[in-house]
Amino acid sequence: MSGYDSLGVGEEHLRRVDELKRGQDAFERRTDYALSDLRSKLSDIKETVERLEDGERSVARRFDTVETDLQEAKETAEARSDELEQSISATDARLERLATRVGALERHLRQTEGAVVVDLDVDRGGKLRSLGLAVENGLAAEEALLSAHQRNVLQLQITHYQQARQALTQHRATVREAAVVLASTAAGDPRRKKAEQAFTKAATEAQKGQENIGMLAKSAQDARAKQAADNARRAKAAAVIEAGERAHTQLRVRLRSRLSDALTGTDLLPLWFTTALGPMAPPRRAEDWLETALDVLSYRVTYQVTDPVLALGSAPDASRAPHRAARFKELKRDLRNWG
Repeated sequence: MSGYDSLGVGEEHLRRVDELKRGQDAFERRTDYALSDLRSKLSDIKETVERLEDGERSVARRFDTVETDLQEAKETAEARSDELEQSISATDARLERLATRVGALERHLRQTEGAVVVDLDVDRGGKLRSLGLAVENGLAAEEALLSAHQRNVLQLQITHYQQARQALTQHRATVREAAVVLASTAAGDPRRKKAEQAFTKAATEAQKGQENIGMLAKSAQDARAKQAADNARRAKAAAVIEAGERAHTQLRVRLRSRLSDALTGTDLLPLWFTTALGPMAPPRRAEDWLETALDVLSYRVTYQVTDPVLALGSAPDASRAPHRAARFKELKRDLRNWG
């Protein structure tokens, strides 16, 4: 029996060894497969990295090329800009010399017997002056009105008061609702704590709102009064402002036609014109120059300025004619760009 048992133990031992060997073989096969798969993936990753590096180098080379092209384009543009600036400066210098020669020629022509000077101030029947005064009346009426910003400020004051009233009403309603809950619930009721918090917060806000509402109400009342007064002025001034706008268009068209004829004609421009604006329009700001010239013409016909040398005549008395004085100051500043 003991030999048989020993033999059984040996067979069992061999069987387990065999199972372990088979398990080890299977493990080694799985390990080999995993390692092979890992090597394959590492190889793929390596190839991908190499392609990315090649692409990065390619992009870097293209970027360097683009950067070089941009730098060359920038240098070319700067060179051409410098050339253009030089050309413009040279042109301006030539025009300056031309204007000086034209001015000298004009002085010579004025001394010539029979020289004809354009009368830019002529106003047969006073039609131009009437248009100019209508423009001034329209502008004065418009200046007496509140600006859009001022009206927005007034409306904001009214809105603040309305919002404060709504907030105060809401806070009071919350206080009443919380008071009802507090009066109808016993201590320990879960609704009571929430009602107490709502009551305290709403009561505090209502107190603050009540303290501020009076001041806001006064501001809103004043704002409404100013709005109403401005609306009344607007209704009353609407016809004057509209007439002024129409007169401005008509006056501008007539003066522009007159000035165009004078500039393209052969007669001499008035001395006051060439002194203030030069003998011709500058090439780069011709439209600005023309608008200033029309402003000066409009000022002269409106206020009947006939000074042969001074474009705006003598300075008006600001205390007696504030709007004209303001216009005089503005035009005098504009003329500094041209004389």
